[in-house]
Amino acid sequence: MEIKTQIMENNIPQIVVMTPTELENLIQSSVRKALAEQSNPQGRQFQSHEYLSIEEASEYLHVPKNTLYNYCHNNVLVYHKRGKKNYFLKSDLDEWMASGRKKSAKEMEQDAMLRLQKGGKKK
Repeated sequence: MEIKTQIMENNIPQIVVMTPTELENLIQSSVRKALAEQSNPQGRQFQSHEYLSIEEASEYLHVPKNTLYNYCHNNVLVYHKRGKKNYFLKSDLDEWMASGRKKSAKEMEQDAMLRLQKGGKKK
């Protein structure tokens, strides 16, 4: 079964013929593109081995630059210093973000049950 769609291109109606699979692929591709643009509005692509400036790290983490400077001063974040500038590896920032993951109530309950089964000792 083919789907026919009328589209306007340069104010001239056009007919596009697609199979349901082609339409589904087009929709999925469009949604992926929209989600990628939503998560990275400036279109900036970060590589895991890439060094980010304080401004880029601030944008990437969605935290103010002053907060990042405080994290550096208090050794909360791993950073590299060249001259007067701080740089961050994206992979280090990702690891730091992942380390702050909090367990869900279900995970905490499972951990508690395991501890009780093992005699109540915490590792």
